[in-house]
Amino acid sequence: MEIVGPLVAAILTLMVFSYILGDNVLFKLAAHIFVGVAVGYAIVVIWYQVFAPKFTTGDFIGTAPALFLCFLLVFKIRPVQNSLTSALGNVSLAFVLGVGAALAIGGALLGTLLPQILATANISLNPNHYQNTQNEAGLVEWLNNIIIVLGTVGTFFYFTFAVRANGVLGGLREGFVRFWAGMGRLMVIFTLGALFANTVSSRVALLVSRLQFLAELPGKLLGG
Repeated sequence: MEIVGPLVAAILTLMVFSYILGDNVLFKLAAHIFVGVAVGYAIVVIWYQVFAPKFTTGDFIGTAPALFLCFLLVFKIRPVQNSLTSALGNVSLAFVLGVGAALAIGGALLGTLLPQILATANISLNPNHYQNTQNEAGLVEWLNNIIIVLGTVGTFFYFTFAVRANGVLGGLREGFVRFWAGMGRLMVIFTLGALFANTVSSRVALLVSRLQFLAELPGKLLGG
């Protein structure tokens, strides 16, 4: 079993690498195996972590609404649906989309937006508050705080959608908003670039690890 596992992993890795030569049967087979294993693992986890504890504890009253909504999803499996089956399946989909949207909005507000605002509000731009301002570390910290404040304010202005106000100060307001929105646009570009670079570096690290695994596999098999 110690030999079979690494061999299977090496074969699947080579099947995925075969995509370099073009789309082929080996790559499609590896992709199907990956999707099948992922779905099977998710089903097992859902059963033992969600459904099984409810059945063993006998909490059928609390589980009944969820099971009923899951049963309604069966109507969406039919390739040809009438108005009744479509409406029954849409009830469960409405709950799923509603809960998902609420979690996404709540997570964005409470997990990202409000903490960012509070953290920015607590930043001090007074250089006297940094004891090591004369040193390189204190100067860098002070400059980083300035960049964070300017970037946060600019990003908020970047998502400001308003019609130009009438009056004498309308052009002044528009120029002010455009200035900060341009700075926010730069911060968004830098952030997306950093995220993309992080994604590329993680993919390269994964590729290097798989190549290292393939290079060390013959020695392990022969040595073992």
